[in-house]
Amino acid sequence: MDEYDSLTDAVFFVPPSINAKGKGRANQQSSHFRLDGFQQLKDVKEKWEGTELRHELFKKEWDDISLRIEEVMLNMNTIALSAIYNFVQSAYTPEATRAIKPIQELPAGIVFAGINVPDHDLLFQQIANTLSSPTPPKAHTDDMKAESTISAASSSNYVAILQSKDCFHLKSALKSMIEQFLSLEIEGAVNPFEEGARLQHYDMIALERWYRSICKQLEEQQKKPTLVVIIQDFESFDHDTLQDLVTICSNYQDRIQFVLLMGLATSMDALHQGLPKSALSLLQTRKFQMQQSNECLTAIVEDLFIHANVGLMVGPLPLKQLIDQFMHYNFSVGGFVSNLKYIVMHHYYANPLSILCDRSLSPESPALDLLEEGHFDHLRMLPSFQRYVESKVESDPQLAEMLILDNEFLAQHVPELAEDIREYHRNFSIVFDFLWWVQSRFSISILKKSKRVLYFMALDGALAESSHVTFLLSLIRKMNSNDMMLFVEEWLQYFRNSEICQSDSASDLDGIMAQELLTVQSIRDRMAALLDVVSEDSVTSSSEIEDNDKEEDDESQIKVAQSGNEASSSLVPAPLSSSNSFTFVKKRKLVSVNANDTEGRQTRIAKKTRETARMPKGALGAYTLLVKEIDETLARLFKTYLACHTKLPLYEIFYYSQVTIQQKAFLPQPRASVQTALGQPEQYLNCNCCHPPQGAHTTSLADMVLPTQHDTCILYKLYVECGRMINMYDWFSAFGMILERGLESTSPKEVKRPSKKKGRQQEPDFERKGGLDQKEVQARFISGVAELQFMGFIKPTNRKTDHVQRLTWGNI
Repeated sequence: MDEYDSLTDAVFFVPPSINAKGKGRANQQSSHFRLDGFQQLKDVKEKWEGTELRHELFKKEWDDISLRIEEVMLNMNTIALSAIYNFVQSAYTPEATRAIKPIQELPAGIVFAGINVPDHDLLFQQIANTLSSPTPPKAHTDDMKAESTISAASSSNYVAILQSKDCFHLKSALKSMIEQFLSLEIEGAVNPFEEGARLQHYDMIALERWYRSICKQLEEQQKKPTLVVIIQDFESFDHDTLQDLVTICSNYQDRIQFVLLMGLATSMDALHQGLPKSALSLLQTRKFQMQQSNECLTAIVEDLFIHANVGLMVGPLPLKQLIDQFMHYNFSVGGFVSNLKYIVMHHYYANPLSILCDRSLSPESPALDLLEEGHFDHLRMLPSFQRYVESKVESDPQLAEMLILDNEFLAQHVPELAEDIREYHRNFSIVFDFLWWVQSRFSISILKKSKRVLYFMALDGALAESSHVTFLLSLIRKMNSNDMMLFVEEWLQYFRNSEICQSDSASDLDGIMAQELLTVQSIRDRMAALLDVVSEDSVTSSSEIEDNDKEEDDESQIKVAQSGNEASSSLVPAPLSSSNSFTFVKKRKLVSVNANDTEGRQTRIAKKTRETARMPKGALGAYTLLVKEIDETLARLFKTYLACHTKLPLYEIFYYSQVTIQQKAFLPQPRASVQTALGQPEQYLNCNCCHPPQGAHTTSLADMVLPTQHDTCILYKLYVECGRMINMYDWFSAFGMILERGLESTSPKEVKRPSKKKGRQQEPDFERKGGLDQKEVQARFISGVAELQFMGFIKPTNRKTDHVQRLTWGNI
């Protein structure tokens, strides 16, 4: 073991020796490493095939999740990636080089990648793959994995990515760039270093020779290849290194076609601060804005969980923990993906029922044959399954009895329940997107809730009956007839375009959403027929009103002319004596108001009043009933299909809800760990010296101060008993008394020295102990106090020179 003895290395891997006796154990260890640490679950007496199936499902599930995340990230930045691709392709076209300029500027793209620096590796790798591809990126591509594996020889762009951690100075930057270009597998390319050329690895002559050899191989193409240099983290580079690199690339531009891409996390001010004017004058810059990480996160949550494109879902508390950690820490999508991978791993690693968490689960699945007695016990202990059985006791008692007593029957019934969960996810996705579409129809700011917020409300089961949905339904009820008809038409079209209702097969027509489609279509047909009848009646009534209006206008003009002479002899007009004249004036005013409706008040109430006034009484009642039916149908849709997932039986198999383990893994609590180590050191050291002696009467080990513990632990336990100000001499005296008590327990002789003053504490006697004097105790005390001060428990104070101030209160 001497070869593994080192003071610098922390961990050693000693491979097991394989012999005839330990051959079975060696095979078991090799299987352990082959399955990434997945072990058999002894509590359910799991077979080894079940362990392999859990590992296989984990690999399959995570591969699907990671592939979908990459597709979402690529589709989010498709526009920006296409612009970058076109910029590089047109950098050295004849039109671009034909312009007469005093100097030939170096094409440089400024990529604003956002403040989420940990995600820049994936982002710039996508840019490199896009530039190496012969075709520009397309949105919603299904062949992304095939495009990413395209060899560099099929494209005229060759990419090198420079990072600040590899480019401390100019030589290392040039060396990294040249090595990346020369390492590309290109047919016919000549590597000067392999041919024995005496050149340094940072010499640009080697890159020039390599570039010429490529140009000779591509003489048939009219365009020369372009070398793209990506400076990933521009702000972290040395300014002098960047200036020299830009100058060198500009000087070689007549022999090598260079294009620079600089990644900025902040703003253009970083570019002007990092490069002087002499270097900036050599660049022809263009800006490219990538999508913000917040929008990328929303798109990932929508694709994975809202549309249920994965088998394992995340419960409300773990998902909230993921989002909070993303929003409050680093805005890193990569960190979100890492936390999500831990959730998937833990679900399949520790859950024995995870062998059933498969989207392709059917009665013929091999996972059902691997269920043992322990698996069935876990199934029957699930709260959702117990509620399901209780609901079947009255309606179908025989089914409830078979589910409890017969394991084979339960195994055949599990795929049906899993299919119900998948059906719930499909319907939830359609109705949730429909709710989002309804929300987008109104331009009220209070309704602008993101999909992520709405999905959280749906996971908690508070979306269907929330004030948000109630307010939306009230706005729909207040629509006029034309808007309501248009809304129903778009509603019907939306359901027709859904994935479930697109098929014309007879089996799909019997589905749940197909029945909802027929309901909406019936409402649309009845409303269209009603509005057609109302439009015909309104045209007839409006023509009759116009004819009556003309007759009344003629009569009024004759009567006014006859009474004109009588009224001219008096300044005060004569009052109307007859009731007929009073009725005539009243009708005239009503007709004039109806005639000037289009030119008068245009408020919502006035328009609504005009519509209801023109609608016949029978049609108005039928229209009101239709609006009420629409309102009830929408409320039923939201309440039925946006219900909480906890109402489904066996949802625990497909939803991860253990937030405590996730918090322990990704939300460290250093104060709790430090206080536990100081108060209970045996939890970390696992030693016998820190345990209380036999026969000791104590309520808590943390409250007992043992002299065999570490000095810092002894001082911390004394520190907890002190107030805000700690007297250093009293602290030192108590520390010395504890050490003295430890030595007295080992030596039978005890020597007491009386104190000279009554009011003064007795000083510990260190001189009589062999190997332990006052200077040693004082040195140990000073060392322990320094460690407590370094960890932030105390600080010196100017109020009293012989005191320190306590900084922490309460023991976690």
